[in-house]
Amino acid sequence: MHENMVRVESAVTATSSGDLTWEHWTHDCATALGLSGAKNPLGFAVVRYLSDGPNMGAIMGLTMHLATAMTKRGHDGKASYANALAAIDAWNNMRCPSCMGRGVTNFEQTTCGICNGTGEKDISSMVDVIRDGISALMEAERWIEGQLAARLRK
Repeated sequence: MHENMVRVESAVTATSSGDLTWEHWTHDCATALGLSGAKNPLGFAVVRYLSDGPNMGAIMGLTMHLATAMTKRGHDGKASYANALAAIDAWNNMRCPSCMGRGVTNFEQTTCGICNGTGEKDISSMVDVIRDGISALMEAERWIEGQLAARLRK
């Protein structure tokens, strides 16, 4: 995920909060998120997924929006749901399995040979449909961040 996602984190916090009174949280972020979500349902689904935690409704919503986006990109419509689930799983588990995301493998700090010290899986080695799904999720996350930045600019 993107390193500096301040506005998306604020939106995630706001949408998972039960108390949206003015003293606890500003309404402008909720309005900006709603307006952004109307233009890009996948971006809104990413925010809902991140804010709701392990919740079947959020996962299903994100999967359906991602499957639709992948079908629009030209992938097989019949396999789109399974491919979307696989892409979400890969997006959630980007850490290298060899070094567990540390980039080194032992006490001597030897660089991991699998990820070359990045700590993340090599996306280029994944199947193209999964790469496209991960790409769509990352694009949606960055798009919603940009929309929130534009709408919350003071």
